[in-house]
Amino acid sequence: MTNFLSPQTRAAIMNYDPTQPHALTVTDFCRSLKISRSVFYKVRGRAARESSAALHPRSRAPKSPARRYGQQVVNELVKIRKQLKSDGWDYGPRSIYYEATLQDGFPGGKVPSVATIARLLASVGQVDASPKKRPKSSYIPFVRATVMSLWQLDAFEYELIGGQVATVYQILDDASRYDVGSDGYARHENSTDAQDVLGRAIAAHGAPKELLSDNSLAFNQLRAGRIGSVEIFLASKGTMPISGLPGKPTTQGKNERSHQTLIRFLDADRPATLEQLRARIRRFREHYNNRRPHQALEQATPRAAWDLLEHTPATEPIPLTVLEAKASQYRQVRARRQSDLGRASLTISKTGEVLPDDDAPRQAADQSIVEVTKANRQVYYQGYHVSLPATYADRQFYRTITDDTFILSNPVTGEIVFSFPLPMVALNVRDRYVASYSIQGVNVAYTTKHWQRKTAEYQKQFKQRRVDLPALLGDQAQ
Repeated sequence: MTNFLSPQTRAAIMNYDPTQPHALTVTDFCRSLKISRSVFYKVRGRAARESSAALHPRSRAPKSPARRYGQQVVNELVKIRKQLKSDGWDYGPRSIYYEATLQDGFPGGKVPSVATIARLLASVGQVDASPKKRPKSSYIPFVRATVMSLWQLDAFEYELIGGQVATVYQILDDASRYDVGSDGYARHENSTDAQDVLGRAIAAHGAPKELLSDNSLAFNQLRAGRIGSVEIFLASKGTMPISGLPGKPTTQGKNERSHQTLIRFLDADRPATLEQLRARIRRFREHYNNRRPHQALEQATPRAAWDLLEHTPATEPIPLTVLEAKASQYRQVRARRQSDLGRASLTISKTGEVLPDDDAPRQAADQSIVEVTKANRQVYYQGYHVSLPATYADRQFYRTITDDTFILSNPVTGEIVFSFPLPMVALNVRDRYVASYSIQGVNVAYTTKHWQRKTAEYQKQFKQRRVDLPALLGDQAQ
């Protein structure tokens, strides 16, 4: 950099003449001024082009200074924000930017960027305080790659002005977020209205391959071991009804989030009758599908995504035997769970004697294939990271967890290569990380000298603790 040079140094560089008698070489001259040769030639080159202007550094001001927006721009942004908020739409910087780009006479002729809009609104206090949230980049989105591969169905109750409660059904395409058939009904959530809204959506767009819903009896009764009218209707159209896990609404997260947008829109001009509710929903669908940019779609509209993505609709009806098999499987699972309720693995008599129940089923072993890599030499047990010796890297093992033992075995020979008794007792635990050599009763087939030495140290500590604390570790001696 040449900006640090003083005018005197620059003048000496400009006046330097290597042809004079007893003149220093360029290298010695630069060393005397404590500058590099590249700086010397930069100043000489600029002096040849700009003459005395090289005595001073160039301006460090940006060549393209930041645009300054006046009060007219700020007023227009605030006006757009208020209009979106009063209409019930999202009114964040992205939505304001999109609406501003659609205007022909925006002040100044140039719409500020999303970040600049956020800064300008914050400068005049036009922001809503919100708590810190988990960054969206940390979430792993699950979305189908093609349109008509999966629809999501859910419903919520909405109270009208007169106190009447209506039910709003929402159906979204998973890949494009396109609203294929939301509508309102007067009755509470039921299978008849659910089948009606699905029938009209399928008549307009075709049948999807799968329909995801929660486990409401109005939508999906397979987990209850029965086949409802909605499932039969969907199977006749070639659509497989599926449902999320009970108590896990995040499986239908796209629809749950869409409820928030629709409710905000309805609250902005609360309808008084069912007809007004349906009219508002039709207006919402028109704006949501065709005009409102969707952040999950890289600011494209659901209609644009619907038109651009490949369509993979259902092709042929699904035999009812398939649904009967799924319902039967769920019935068996429910029966096993019910039979295990209230059972005890032991019985205590009046005298305090323990009477074990030999007929009680033992816990099934948790078995799976695990791969250990050099970068991740550990296995997992109940949220703990159990480290392994370096000799276990780049191998696959068969993991078995029984009532009393954790086992790693060779999947080819069946040889047990790593094991420790349960419950796990370890002396070296940091947060959720456990050193395997510090586990009581651990057995390892592929050891290292370091691991053997550390194991001997910790096993000696266990032996001493069993003497000092027999009530704590005496029963767990191996």
